[in-house]
Amino acid sequence: MELTFSCHRCQVVNHVPRAEQARSFACKSCGAERDLHPEAIASGELRCCPICATTDLYIQKDFPQGLGLFIVIVGFAISTVFWYLERPIYTYLILLGSALLDLVLYYRVPDVAICYRCLSQVRGEGSNPGMHLRPFDLAIGERYRQERIRAEELRLAGRSVGERIPSPDQAVPHG
Repeated sequence: MELTFSCHRCQVVNHVPRAEQARSFACKSCGAERDLHPEAIASGELRCCPICATTDLYIQKDFPQGLGLFIVIVGFAISTVFWYLERPIYTYLILLGSALLDLVLYYRVPDVAICYRCLSQVRGEGSNPGMHLRPFDLAIGERYRQERIRAEELRLAGRSVGERIPSPDQAVPHG
């Protein structure tokens, strides 16, 4: 399985080609060392995220969304030209061809497992064992997005995630 992730320190995208064999990795940009969770991949199957060990993962097609949108727009634009030229058969053939291309790509392109928490991606055989992973769930995604925002706010404030934050009514002594 291939693991793709962003470095927690410098945000550079890194790749681990054989994640099931790796125990740690170093960022190619800043050299930050980080251990992979050994329980994440067992018996060649993905159990949890190798980076953060969360079991909240979703699947999506491993296809650039921009390219898919480009195919749809080009098919629509070409069919519009033929519709303007009053050639309805060609119009429908182009629209049908675009739909068939989309269908073929849907079944040919493999899935990628993505972690809600750290947004790392796992590709390859065993990334969705038993087909138990589901497509993106907005409620789960929003919960983790809010968690990332809060962690970033704490990081910028110089605090850690587990640190207790004083309430506004508590006086902070100045010295």
